Amino acid sequence: MKDPIVQEVREARAAVAADFDFDLHKFFAWAKTHTAIEKKAKHRLPTGPVKQTAKPKAKSKSPTSRKRIVRPARALA
Repeated sequence: MKDPIVQEVREARAAVAADFDFDLHKFFAWAKTHTAIEKKAKHRLPTGPVKQTAKPKAKSKSPTSRKRIVRPARALA
């Protein structure tokens, strides 16, 4: 009984080996340069939080939540 996943992995491995003429030294040299390029690219990516350019809109307060301005009563003269 053949497992289709195992067969697919073996075919992929054979294709990669054929790309490098079945030479491990060529493959590892490529892998080393590829890894260095990826590290350099990741180093340039922003890692901090995303800054918001637009200010958030202020929520309007309901009439019941507003503070009432208390004015002193006028004295009748």
